[in-house]
Amino acid sequence: MSVPAFTFAVRLRLRSTLSAAAALVAVLLIVGALFPAVGDSIGKLNLPKGVADLLGGADYATITGWYRSEIASFYGPLLISAVAIAGAVSSTAGEEEDRILALVLAQPVTRTRLVAAKGAAVAAAVAAVAVAAWLGLIAGVALGGGGISVQHLAAYCVHLAFFGLAIGSVALAAAAATGRRALATEVAAAVAIAGWLINGFAPLADPVAWLRFLSPYYYYAHNDPLTQGIDLVDLLVLAALAAAMTAVAIVRFARRDLRG
Repeated sequence: MSVPAFTFAVRLRLRSTLSAAAALVAVLLIVGALFPAVGDSIGKLNLPKGVADLLGGADYATITGWYRSEIASFYGPLLISAVAIAGAVSSTAGEEEDRILALVLAQPVTRTRLVAAKGAAVAAAVAAVAVAAWLGLIAGVALGGGGISVQHLAAYCVHLAFFGLAIGSVALAAAAATGRRALATEVAAAVAIAGWLINGFAPLADPVAWLRFLSPYYYYAHNDPLTQGIDLVDLLVLAALAAAMTAVAIVRFARRDLRG
């Protein structure tokens, strides 16, 4: 990995990463502050199973269910996916489309080391957002009256980070393989959204229930880290996906005829 390329990539995305982290913390605090006023009045919604699963169980009566439904089911993975995808795509396909990649590669750095540095920068952004989520959750849960241990909050944020790494690696592979910013963004976003939908609806029909095992979202959420803690098998699956997609990115970028 090229340390200067990594540092430069981190600096380019620093402002947007900090903005995303600050926005997430603000939302977590607001959600926590709202729970004492509205949580008990909403309770558990009586929804079809697939819809309830998409909403994290739709249980608003407890602080755990409240955060699972309001944050863990959609907003958290959406934001960390956006940060990972934007970082991966802009630093590879974005530089190629902007015709500055040739200038970068004119430096004493190989394509392999450059892609590794870009991937590491995405991982750093994802880690920063996950740490901010942990701090925001601690404060938000305190505002909501408590009820979730710091360890379980950390477990959730670890799962969130690994999910972000998996989706970011898909974006990195698509961007390195195509050199098209929009296409790579669409591919990674489609994987994230399709995984969310499959995880919710596939179990409703036995013949296709197995499809949920192909969803990165399944390994992020099915063990419910807010109550069960870390699941090492799930993390290993997400890490394997991230490693495989990063390897694809390195191979494709090294062999492709670049445009910029």
